[in-house]
Parts: sequence; structure tokens; C-alpha cells
Amino acid sequence: MVDLRLSRRGLFGLTLGTAAAMAVGCRSATEVAGGGTGGSGITLAYSAAPDPTKLMRRTIDSPVFSNLVFDRLVDLDKKTMEPVPWLAREWEYDQARTTLVLKLRDDALFHSGKKLTAEDVVFSLKKAQDPKAGAQVAPMLNRIEEIRASAPGEVTLKLKAVTSNLFDALMFSPVVEAASYDQGKVIGTGPYTWGAFSAGNKLDLARFDGYWDGAPSIEAITIRAIKSPQAQLSALQSGQVQMVGGIPARDVKTAAAGGRYTVSVTTPSYQQTYLGVDVKTKPFDDPKVRQALQYAVDRKRIADQVYGGYAEVSSLPWPATTPGVTPDQVTRYAHDPDKAKALLKEAGATGAEITVWAAQTPIFSSVLDIVQYDLTQAGFKVTPKLLDATEFQTLVVQSKLPGLNIANIGLVSVSPLTGISTANPARPGDNTSRLDDEKYVKLQERAFAAGTPEQLAEANHDLSEYLLEQSFHITLAQAHEVVMWDPSIQGHDTSFLGYLDLADARRGK
Repeated sequence: MVDLRLSRRGLFGLTLGTAAAMAVGCRSATEVAGGGTGGSGITLAYSAAPDPTKLMRRTIDSPVFSNLVFDRLVDLDKKTMEPVPWLAREWEYDQARTTLVLKLRDDALFHSGKKLTAEDVVFSLKKAQDPKAGAQVAPMLNRIEEIRASAPGEVTLKLKAVTSNLFDALMFSPVVEAASYDQGKVIGTGPYTWGAFSAGNKLDLARFDGYWDGAPSIEAITIRAIKSPQAQLSALQSGQVQMVGGIPARDVKTAAAGGRYTVSVTTPSYQQTYLGVDVKTKPFDDPKVRQALQYAVDRKRIADQVYGGYAEVSSLPWPATTPGVTPDQVTRYAHDPDKAKALLKEAGATGAEITVWAAQTPIFSSVLDIVQYDLTQAGFKVTPKLLDATEFQTLVVQSKLPGLNIANIGLVSVSPLTGISTANPARPGDNTSRLDDEKYVKLQERAFAAGTPEQLAEANHDLSEYLLEQSFHITLAQAHEVVMWDPSIQGHDTSFLGYLDLADARRGK
């Protein structure tokens, strides 16, 4: 039985302490935000606007608002990757590890003033299972055969089979108020309430004085959608906003060089940029040619020039610290143009004409330039193709880009099993590279069924080895999410997933 009754602030060693919960009630964010200056309101600028229609799905906008409005059942410890309590204060598996009983906090309130119940948690998990909600973790949650409120403040999950990464799915899923969700209302139990909202433009959040872990210090938060990196940085420099996020890391590095701002690098969360390979298009039906791609690309150059050094260089799509992953696997495909040329010659593919597709954005255009140069040096004849970002994404998902494509995905910081189960480009049996291999599916099932840390580490190792051998999904960079703060704002943090945590944020002197 896991029973950790400390507040989340106590668990993560933050310094402000837990204030006594106050009566429900909050001021309008627009009353105190003041455009981001004065009072205790702050304004955050982000490259994408919050979208209340996709609450169950991690999208580009999720990190800036999701954990401000919603709580989840558990979080993961950033160092150990073990689950820690949130709305679930304790839990217990049966001996077969196919039934999990969750005990909920009894002091959590929704922003409506209604007490959190087991029925709300059941509703939230079932909603995340629904394909229409678009949650990436649905394939994992759908391994749950039954979700029921087994007692007041208690939820029981009955699994179809052992699911070793179940807590990953619980960490991703926000808990919403059942009575209001289908009415289009955005009501959670988090430290801030959803306020005035202008689609695609601005969102106001107000402090929730009834937050179970103590009301936050910052009274109001305004989130502004500003797509242009230059406009974001200008707003920060003029004091209109106190944080900028979702902009290219190299721009952050340049702007922060003078030491005027605080750079926050979310770890271990990554956005992985990868080279997708259509294995049904010649010459990429030959694994040797795909391995030649691995040796040809200069990952360090991509990390340094495109991501300003805020990126990890690895041959794998998950962290080097993942249990079971070896240093040899991480560095397996170091930049080696000679090896790339030799493999191409061995496969009879020297001089092969190939197409590399990418979205027409500053980041992907830059990555494409480097990849095109590297592959040309290795012996390919490369035709680069840039598409509108929306069109590109649609064609990638539909597997209609013959040859190679450069794109990115999240979720790689959680676990290999969660990564391949949730991300279309790497999903066994149904991926954008059109790789259909029963061996891969069996490796996934073996990882699901791992009952001990040793078994899971062995499964992680073998999954890593398979991806390296088949080379249909080639990691180019594990890019950290980077945000830049005015130094007057202190106590800000991020969750394991890189979501903003401002429960302890405050204005300093």
C-alpha cells in the first residue's frame, strides 16, 4: 500500500509551506492582472492559445495552462520516475497486478465549490478512453476493463492484463467535474479557475482560494497567444509579460545571453525531433539503407545550431537514464559519413534519389537544411520539399509522404512503452512509417506485462535494440522545452511532463 499524505508542495521540497484552505471564492483575473504589471497578477506569452475543446489530449498549448486549472491522480517523481500522490493519496494493487484501488483526497474541491468524488474520477478516465476525446493515452487506458466507484472516495480499476505503465496514463489524464464537462465548462480542482477567454487570443485565470494545497500567492494569470518569437521577446523586454514560452530555443539563448532573464529548462520532458522513414518506399525497404541514414545525420550540429544547445544528442527517442538502456545504445549511431557511404554501397543504393519532406517553419526548415547536406555528403541525391504545416501534419498522419519526413513528437520522457504506445510515428502495428512487424508488437506486449523492475528494464533494452536495428524512426534531437522569465517571478516550477506549476510562484523583490 502506497500512502503518502504530504501535500504536493511538501513532496517536492518547495519552500512556501502549505497555507490553510480558505473559503471558495476568487476575484476576476481581469481585475488584478493589469496587463501583467502591478498587483500580484502576471502575464504569460505563449506561441499557442489554450484550447478548451481538447482538454484530454496533450497539445502544443497544454504546458502553459493545464496544470494551473486541473489536478491529476498522480505525478511522477522527476528523478526516480516513480508515481507520487496527487488527487489519489494512496493506492494498492492486488497480487496479480490486474486490479488497482485508488484512495482519493477528501479535501479537494472543484472550482464550482463541489467536492471531488469518485464518480468524477470515473467520468474523467472514461472520457479519456473515448476515441472522440483524442487522448494519446487512450491505448493504455483501454487496457482497463472496468472503472468504477467502489466506495466513497475510492475508485477501482480492473485491467484486462498487466499494464506496467498504467501510472503514466493516470499522470496524463486531467480530472474534470463530471456535471459540467459535457456542457462545455472548464472546471477542475487546480490552483486557478478558468475565466474570461478569447479563442486564439487570451485567457484569464484567477486564484482559487479553496485550493486543497493552499491558495497560490499570485492572484491572477493572463495567458496571451503570441506566435512571433520577436513579438514575444519585445513584450518581455517592455514588461508587458513576465514569461515567454513555445519559441525556438536558439532565440531564447540569444535573448538571455546578457543575464537579464531567467531561463527555465524543463527536465526530463523532451520534444523529440525525428526523421521518419517510409519503409515501403525504395531504397528504404532495406534496413542497411535506413542505418546509413542514422550514421549520416549530424545530431550534435542540429542540437547546437537549431536548438541552441538545449537538446540531448542520442540515437534513441527516450532518455539515456531509462532503466535498461545502455551507453552503447545511446551512442550507437554517432556521426560517421564513411560508415554511411559504406552501407549505401553494400546495399547498392549509392546515388539513390530521395525526397525529404518538412513543415515550412523556422525550426524544421533549419533541420531540413542540415539533413539535406548530411545525406548528400553520404551519397544520396536529395530533393527537399517544404509544405504548409497543417498540410504536412495531415499527410504525415495519413502516411502519404513517400521517402523521408522531419517532424516532432512529445511523450518521450515518460517510458519507452508509453512512447511507442501513444505516438503514431512509432506505434507497433500502426505507424506512419508503415512498418508492420509482429516481433515489434510482441516486444510491446512483453513490456506491458513486465511485473518487476528487472523485467521492465530488460524489455526497455530490447525495445531500444529493435528501434536501432530497424531504424524506421530516427531520433535527430531530444529538445528540451525552454521558457524565459522575468527574474522578479520566483518559485515557478514544471511537472514531470513539462507543464507549468505556479502554485508556489510569487513576485520577488
